[in-house]
Amino acid sequence: MSTVVNDIDQLILFLKKVKLFAELSPDSLAKLGTCLKTAEFPSAEVIVREGAPGVSMYIIKTGLVEVRKKDPTTGIDFLVTHLSEGAAVGEMSLLTGKPRSATVTTVSPTVVYTLTRADFRNLLTYHPEISLGLARIMAERLEDATKQVGIEYVNLFRGKFDPRIIGLLPQQLCLLHKVVPIAYVNNSVTLAMVNPSNLVAFDDVRRYIKGAVIEPQVCTDDDFRKFMETVYPDLMGISHEKREQDRRKEDDRRKEERRKGPEVPMQSLEDLQAEILSGMEVQAEEEEKERPSATDLTTASEDAPVVRLANNILALAIKKGASDIHLEPQEKGVVLRLRIDGVLYIENVLSKKIQLPLASRYKILSRLDIAERRLPQDGRISIKFEDRIIDFRVSTVPAKFGEKIVMRILDKSGALLPLDKSIVHPPTVEKLRWMISQPYGIIYVTGPTGSGKTTTLYSSLNEINSPEINISTAEDPVEYDLAGLCQVQTHADIGLDFARILRAFLRQDPDVILVGETRDTETAKIAVEAALTGHLVFTTLHTNDAPSAFTRLQEMGVEPFLMANSTIGIIAQRLARRLCQNCKVQTQVDEVTLGYFGYTPENAPPFYKGEGCDQCNHTGKKGRVGIFELLVMNDDLKRAAASGAKTDEIRDLARQSGMKTLKEYAMILMAEGLTTVDEVLSNLVVSD
Repeated sequence: MSTVVNDIDQLILFLKKVKLFAELSPDSLAKLGTCLKTAEFPSAEVIVREGAPGVSMYIIKTGLVEVRKKDPTTGIDFLVTHLSEGAAVGEMSLLTGKPRSATVTTVSPTVVYTLTRADFRNLLTYHPEISLGLARIMAERLEDATKQVGIEYVNLFRGKFDPRIIGLLPQQLCLLHKVVPIAYVNNSVTLAMVNPSNLVAFDDVRRYIKGAVIEPQVCTDDDFRKFMETVYPDLMGISHEKREQDRRKEDDRRKEERRKGPEVPMQSLEDLQAEILSGMEVQAEEEEKERPSATDLTTASEDAPVVRLANNILALAIKKGASDIHLEPQEKGVVLRLRIDGVLYIENVLSKKIQLPLASRYKILSRLDIAERRLPQDGRISIKFEDRIIDFRVSTVPAKFGEKIVMRILDKSGALLPLDKSIVHPPTVEKLRWMISQPYGIIYVTGPTGSGKTTTLYSSLNEINSPEINISTAEDPVEYDLAGLCQVQTHADIGLDFARILRAFLRQDPDVILVGETRDTETAKIAVEAALTGHLVFTTLHTNDAPSAFTRLQEMGVEPFLMANSTIGIIAQRLARRLCQNCKVQTQVDEVTLGYFGYTPENAPPFYKGEGCDQCNHTGKKGRVGIFELLVMNDDLKRAAASGAKTDEIRDLARQSGMKTLKEYAMILMAEGLTTVDEVLSNLVVSD
């Protein structure tokens, strides 16, 4: 609800502190004040929504708001900044007439002054001194924003185009991405594009024009449509009937796009580099500077090329299914690598001049000290991408040629898959579900780093999570935020380790406890005691297989009889790259390899390999599949473990009880065409 401002003197004093009006005279401020009204908003209410018409501007009198902006090139929703008393919102929309560029939401109850578009125009029309002051300040802001765009505009109807160049790309690709090649010189293709941020278009163009450097120029959607309907057919000699047929296909495609929702376009990394380099002078060995405030940096336009480059790297990694992003400074550039399905690939080599601004951008997003380049730092970025929340665990390390940044992608949607989705062997799923349904005892998950232990643990907890159960986790670090759980992160520097957290949990009336890793004797003993006193405990160990866990626990000082009576079961696992189902073909395996797996040429099942296709980026592999070894405790195994039996003896007893070893499980996956022989032999630890 809006009310008229009565105390004009206090209002003048307030407006004098507002940067937008600071240079206006008291008389001008008084005239401005007569047009202002106050409005009150409760906490968590939207004041301005991105894309809405700009009918008013707001000046914050009291309270706090957050500004969020969706990157149009990636679909990522970022927190831009927080604004408080004296900040203005929406003034650019009043000047330009364009829709709102960001969403503003109250963090606490907020009171604002409002100025409508009609009153704003009256002020500019009838009070020249106000008009000049406001116009100058706002024009400066508009000019700053315009300078950052940096892509040349092309008129498709003013040039002469060579049909041989226009024909470099198939018509359907041009229509799909709204692009057309208009020049080709020295392996550099100039591409007229409606959306120069569409990274998918760049990838598709490179498939047809191998090794080309793409220079984008922007054209309007209307110009592109008319060009394809009139000029393009004449250049390519396309008949009227073919034009009509293509037009109908394009109409159908647009309807389908509207039904499915828009694709998230992304701008190519090379073009964003070009924009940055043309707009800034950055020294590779810049001297240490005083740290700018977060507000100054984060209120920079989201259209800044370095911001879009940072966003596009995140979006590209998510779309390609990467688990980690590596930015590695070298002597003459910055290598961008993505870890996909467990393997690192070089995605791009960025200019050395981009190193500092790009690192600073990621530090801002992860709330790190951008001026500190001598010490390692750890932070976290949380973004919204295609209606799901994705976190990035950020680590910086000072290296020889600058700070190396590694970002682990934590996508909760992938970590919380049901067990029958992450484990392809139904009997294994049933055994694991039986294990996690027990009221007390301890379940160990073993395997090297990167073998999928965290995913198995979170999926298991998610299956048993309910309001009737108190679940507490001790993690290093907390990778995924799970509703309904008490999650605690270790802090070794203040003595908050796994053992201390575990002791505290036992006083918190827990039903289920997760200990991120059993690293020492104290933690191992407390976990066993918790399991023996009526709690279900999950934890991890670093061993090669399930039977070896008992030996490892004995080495850590756990009494064999306590270990035997507290253990429900042990899960050993690995991750193998999954065979691409789109391009898999049958292949031959040599007799030596067949013999290793216990086969002969006569009784061997079919084996497969991937030939490589667009869907798997021509690697023959797409995604990963788990290889599991489940040891479920029974009376025989308890007696053997309690007596201190060797690993081989426990393994033999477990196999007699139905346990499939990692090797045997991998053989099932190979026979079903889910992974390859070379993947098993080169990447998995298997036992004879």
